[in-house]
Amino acid sequence: MATARGSSISFARYCRYACVALMASCIWSAPGSAKPADIVIAAGSLRTALDALAQQTGISIGMAGILPATQTRKIAASDVGQALKRLLSGTRLRAVRVDATTWRIEPEPRRAARSPAAGSRTTPPPTVEGADIIVTASKRDERLSDLPVSITVVGAPALDRLAGKRGLVDLLATTDGAFSTNLGPGRDRVFLRGVADSAFNGTSQSLVSLYIDDARIGYSSPDPDLRMVDIDRIEILRGPQGTLYGTGALGGVIRIVTTAPDLDRVSGNVASEATEINNGALGGALDGTVNVPIVAGRLALRASAWTETMPGWIDDTGRGKRDVNRTARSGGRAALRWAIGNGWTATASGIGQWIDARDSQYATKGLSRATSIPEPQDNDFVSGTLDIHGSIGSLDAQSTTAIVSHDFGSTYDASSMAASLGTTAPIAYVEDRSIRLVTQEIRFSDPTARHPWIVGVSMLDATTRLKGRFDSDGTDILARDDKEAVFEAAVFAEGTQRLSSTLDFKLGLRGFVTVSDIEQQGPDEQSTTKLGVTPSATLSWHRDDTGLLWLRYASAIRPAGVTRAIAATERRIPGDELQSLELGWRVRGLNDRLSLSGAIFGSYWEHLRSDVVGSDGLFGTVDAGNATNYGVEFGGRYEAGRATIDFGTTIQRARLTSPADDRADPDDRRLPVVPDYSARLGLTRRFALIGRPASGYVTARYIGQTRLSFDPGLDRPAGGYATIGAGATVDDGLRHWSIDIDNLLDGRGNSFGFGNPFTLATTTQAVPIRPRAITLRLAIGL
Repeated sequence: MATARGSSISFARYCRYACVALMASCIWSAPGSAKPADIVIAAGSLRTALDALAQQTGISIGMAGILPATQTRKIAASDVGQALKRLLSGTRLRAVRVDATTWRIEPEPRRAARSPAAGSRTTPPPTVEGADIIVTASKRDERLSDLPVSITVVGAPALDRLAGKRGLVDLLATTDGAFSTNLGPGRDRVFLRGVADSAFNGTSQSLVSLYIDDARIGYSSPDPDLRMVDIDRIEILRGPQGTLYGTGALGGVIRIVTTAPDLDRVSGNVASEATEINNGALGGALDGTVNVPIVAGRLALRASAWTETMPGWIDDTGRGKRDVNRTARSGGRAALRWAIGNGWTATASGIGQWIDARDSQYATKGLSRATSIPEPQDNDFVSGTLDIHGSIGSLDAQSTTAIVSHDFGSTYDASSMAASLGTTAPIAYVEDRSIRLVTQEIRFSDPTARHPWIVGVSMLDATTRLKGRFDSDGTDILARDDKEAVFEAAVFAEGTQRLSSTLDFKLGLRGFVTVSDIEQQGPDEQSTTKLGVTPSATLSWHRDDTGLLWLRYASAIRPAGVTRAIAATERRIPGDELQSLELGWRVRGLNDRLSLSGAIFGSYWEHLRSDVVGSDGLFGTVDAGNATNYGVEFGGRYEAGRATIDFGTTIQRARLTSPADDRADPDDRRLPVVPDYSARLGLTRRFALIGRPASGYVTARYIGQTRLSFDPGLDRPAGGYATIGAGATVDDGLRHWSIDIDNLLDGRGNSFGFGNPFTLATTTQAVPIRPRAITLRLAIGL
């Protein structure tokens, strides 16, 4: 074993040195001219010209409707506004600046027969959610309407409605095919398209890869629950994405795209919130953003900060405490962007956030429970990223380096273990986990090629450390001391062959090697190495005046490991592999007032790895067996004048088909957390309030019944409830007012979570959804 392990580590070090050398070569080749270049767009179609402009400047360009198939001449401009004006000349379209990095293309307004009365205001056209913007989910700039993959792009309209709930999990509730647990801030697991293994936070690699911009920020950790402040958009890719994103992306990928620093303009904003929860406490938040050009056109800094108190609503009758799950969250983010010259840019960014929850948020009766000791939780997240982007000849080159430090801890009342430990109650079980993640990716693409392509190399080095101890009257008893180190190196490529003016074929392939070294409490130490490939293939049909239709095959894997499966027992866990086939569409009609999207999908999941709770209350991992999931996602939007109807539903059947042992319930093979049925409906109405642009909205969401675990002894029913929300916004110059009412009918549904693993098998535990909450928010532009 020692010889095998030594050779694996030597190979891993060789791969690391090779990746670092390649990155250095790429950076060294970047031009170092001190003179910033003008914007130059080659002649071609309007579509390709806008793509090139977005790529050169880092802006997002939205188009609500059909982009005309017109040709443009070669243009040169000194700024984005001038470039857009020249590109749109003669098209009867205009470009409107939405914010520092976002522009909206819309029809030029018709001249009114007479001028409006002095001082009157008109409601501006809305920024359409899901408009034809430039996205980077395929790791190269591409129009949303050209991207043959199930993707949801969530922008400003949805973010505006997150008053009082501005985490990623809150945002996912507005989309289809996305679900999560509800363990508490900084403890939730996110699942996409029915790919769910467990509600428990064990040591398994996450099934959804989480990114900030182009940097991966998660590995075997829960969602860090970053507060959504100064965010441009969220890109949610459903289905396996192993070809471009590597191991772990079995369910999909979520990319949080931040607002880039503006090199030319000083701007900023500040916002405050106040939240009141029915039968709970008061809370509030303060956040702000500032953008400062340090050297106009060359160097700019953008920074955000936030602090928040999330009110509690769970009472602990055993200790006579009210609203025990009160939580504090604070953090900040900063990005420094440098226009090096000749189209090259370098952006250094960092983010830090700290979450401290006074107690857990589960209940055993209504909104209360009884424990002997508090069960605090914390989640500390810090990351830094360096992104270098530019052109080498006709090629687009990008290097992204990221370092992540993620620590999170939990405390549980483990008094039920007093007899087996030979000590007296009360007893606390304290578990601390830390993850150190280093990633590097270098990729090249040719945005002007007749057959678009992308190639790249990537490296990932992740170290996870878990320590658990029982604390009884100041005496510690060590329970867990595990360490896992994973190194992954990969090369990937994807290319498109245009079969006709409307038909494309895209083929992708990723080759990788993973080396895993696992140490657990005791003398045993093991190493595993895996070589593999994850292919993808897509046939797509596209017309600008109709929409997009595609047939896609994709795959992804999680590498094998060794972990605690049952108390005092260790065994090898094989790697997961998921393959999926989907028929998807995004189409438009009724003069672009109606847009429909969706997919019919089926997937096969081999060696589903699931986290479980052992008889000693400690988390372990088992091979649950093989599973399948098939279903349909369907959603759309309808614009009826000033009103918008937004709807969606997911119908799926995720089942364990071949259990690996007798742990699973033979009569209930459903996968945990994900329901068979879910639906959402939203209605928005825009109007003028005392001459000010305003809007009101009502939303409804239904979550079907689901379960907590494969193990009948730990299983609990969940889901089977509906929630209704409502709110309104008013713009008054630089001030933006909003009110949001969450859980309007004050429902008491049991969401996807649990409380204490040491009493889960003997007590009825539930995590009720948050009671009715009213939040007022005021944002002021500076």
